[in-house]
Amino acid sequence: MHSGEMAEWVAAIAESLSVVVALFLPYYNSHKEKKLKRRNVKIVIKKMTERAINGDKDGVEHLRSMLTNVLFNNLDSRLEDIIDSGQQIYEILKDHNDLSKEDLQQIHDLLDQIDKK
Repeated sequence: MHSGEMAEWVAAIAESLSVVVALFLPYYNSHKEKKLKRRNVKIVIKKMTERAINGDKDGVEHLRSMLTNVLFNNLDSRLEDIIDSGQQIYEILKDHNDLSKEDLQQIHDLLDQIDKK
C-alpha cells in the first residue's frame, strides 16, 4: 500500500468519526440536561415537602408554583411522572393543617416513588 492511499484511509476514517460525533453530541447533551432537570425537580419537591411537613405554609405554595412552572416547560415523560407524584403530595399537604400518620406515610411513599424515577 502506498503512503498516499494510507493517508486517504486515515482521512476518511477521521471524517467518519467527526460526522458520528457531530450527530450524537446534541443528543447526549440533551440527555444530560434532562437528567439534571429531573434531579433538580426531585430535590426541590423533597425540600418543599419537608418544609410543609414542618409547618411552613410557604413550602406548600412554593411546591405548587414550582410544579406548575415545571409542568408547562416539560418535554420529558419521566419528568412528568415525577411532577405527578409531586402534585399528589401537594394535594395531601394543601388539604390538611394537621397531618395524620396515614398522610405522612402516604407522603413518604410518594417521595420513595420519586426517588425511584
